[in-house]
Amino acid sequence: MQTFGDRRPEISYPCTWTYRIICTDEAALRTAVVALMGASEHTLELVGASATGRYHRLELRVHVRDEGERNDIFSALGQITVVRFVL
Repeated sequence: MQTFGDRRPEISYPCTWTYRIICTDEAALRTAVVALMGASEHTLELVGASATGRYHRLELRVHVRDEGERNDIFSALGQITVVRFVL
């Protein structure tokens, strides 16, 4: 992936994409991701939590075929009720 000034980054597909997710319930997120991804190979790793434990930060790595699939997954993750942010 390269960026050129104000232009969008050039992404070569297919590729492995990482979504960074902040949620309020890790277990519920894991269940929702399994339902979302189905049989697609993916990894979901806890990478941190807030000092109070109220928020959890996870990374989802998945192989995407094209920009449409990447954007569809991003949108679906954002619809999960326990998700606060997807980056």
